[in-house]
Amino acid sequence: MNTQWLRTFLTAAKQENYHQTAELLFMSQPAVSVQMKQLERELGVFLFERNGRNVRLTTYGRYFYPKAVQIIKELDEGFMEMQRIKQGYYQTLTIAVSPLVATTYLPYWLKAYVKKEKQVDVVIRVMESELIAEEINKGLSDIGLSRMDSQIKGVTASRIFEEPLKVVAPHDGGEEESSLPIEFRSLIEEKVLLTDNHPEYWEPILRQLHFAYPALRTMKVSQVHVAKRFIEEDIGFSILPRSAVRRELAEGRMLEIDAPELLLPMASTYILSKYPQKQAITFETTIRRLV
Repeated sequence: MNTQWLRTFLTAAKQENYHQTAELLFMSQPAVSVQMKQLERELGVFLFERNGRNVRLTTYGRYFYPKAVQIIKELDEGFMEMQRIKQGYYQTLTIAVSPLVATTYLPYWLKAYVKKEKQVDVVIRVMESELIAEEINKGLSDIGLSRMDSQIKGVTASRIFEEPLKVVAPHDGGEEESSLPIEFRSLIEEKVLLTDNHPEYWEPILRQLHFAYPALRTMKVSQVHVAKRFIEEDIGFSILPRSAVRRELAEGRMLEIDAPELLLPMASTYILSKYPQKQAITFETTIRRLV
């Protein structure tokens, strides 16, 4: 059976029109008709019935459609696999990673891993930490790098490191030597606190702050990179992991605020897995050697 017939069949089934099918596949309409007749002859059944200028699947066609989808899917996957092998890849490692980890620590870890494991094809899937455990549970990724512990039975989470939190505010515009330090209480009174950019540590922090500062104003901003942009634009201040603001502090685009009265937890990063394969174990070993 010619696989091109199957691809034409799938397109015609979606378009329900041979003329539109021909345009999409850069074929002539008679060529589409010929291919469908050849496929029907091969199967011994009619797959389409005419409805004016349009066509629609027969009962046989509706039955055959998912079979054709599966055949083409397996063929394409096999082709891609062969291309990977030709390029020297014999294994695949799919990593689900939070945006913050992806833009801070992951490049350093990944550089060391791919340098050593040249036969592994690495796939990176960036998603929020709340989704990573389910991603691992469904087998869509081999390993996860998340900012929160796993809440799913069977998906193990191991803390790989902790880092301190920093209270950061917009730069006041003055010269570093002459500017007076910004007091945390003044910051609370003058600016909005940007919250909810981390899945774990905000609840205990907000309990402290609302007790000590009942007039505290907050704004929920779920993405770290957006919170940082808002800080630089003087919309508010926030409490972020050190790795997220290291560059901005070094370049003077943000100020670190001393808050001795505030008991700050540590920000954790976890590695999640379910049935780790050899390449996933090797990747975890690489990370633990580097942190």
